[in-house]
Amino acid sequence: MSIEFAPATRLDTVTKQDPQAIARLMTLHPVFGPGAGLPGEVTLGDAAEAIGLPLDLVMAYARGEVRVQVQEGRSCGCGCNKG
Repeated sequence: MSIEFAPATRLDTVTKQDPQAIARLMTLHPVFGPGAGLPGEVTLGDAAEAIGLPLDLVMAYARGEVRVQVQEGRSCGCGCNKG
């Protein structure tokens, strides 16, 4: 299920509405990690601009819309031996 975040959505609101969103964002950039000290008042749009990532990418990660698909017959590279 995708939650409709907007560029003006604050990080503390993101965490409250979807606790997994910050974990997804951490895979995109370490600035979203707990030790980075990013204040909850920062918006998704401000964070994207500050770290130089496309806003659409940050928004897609926050919403959980990014999916990785492996072509049939190919390995995902993680040693899972699927494919």
